[in-house]
Amino acid sequence: MGLMPRRKPPAKPVELMLVPMIDIFSVMITFLLMTAVFSRISIIQLDLPSAAAGEPVEPTFRLEVMVRKEGLELTNGQETIAVLPQENGAYPLQQLTLMAANLKGQHVDVDTASVLMAPDVEYDHLVQVMDAIRSTDQPTAEANGFTATPDERGRISMFPKIAVGDAP
Repeated sequence: MGLMPRRKPPAKPVELMLVPMIDIFSVMITFLLMTAVFSRISIIQLDLPSAAAGEPVEPTFRLEVMVRKEGLELTNGQETIAVLPQENGAYPLQQLTLMAANLKGQHVDVDTASVLMAPDVEYDHLVQVMDAIRSTDQPTAEANGFTATPDERGRISMFPKIAVGDAP
């Protein structure tokens, strides 16, 4: 008696089970959405001069803030108004806002300023300086002799039109 060949059981058709895969993806999507960092991007509007603007009119007063590694320097374009050295490794932004408010009180009709940055200064410091001279709170504005309608945050605009450049 010889060995009889074994019969293979009939092969079951292969099924792709999608339900567990859908469950895994739904859990992953929920987890990723819950752990995602949502950030708000704010855009600063810069008014750059155009070539078709014609001859530029020289303003009577121009505030220039130079951001250097050692500190801040305020000028009127020709002579130095003040030098504000860094204090404990930080720029004196409160003092800068007060000085800008004082200058705004003397030149109420001027709304432009220039922020000039040295190459070895971080970009974040440039933005902080721009924010410091752009607006102030209402008591500071009134103490320096200028008023305007406050924005939705209660801030009074000082120098909203800011030009950015490299410091000499």
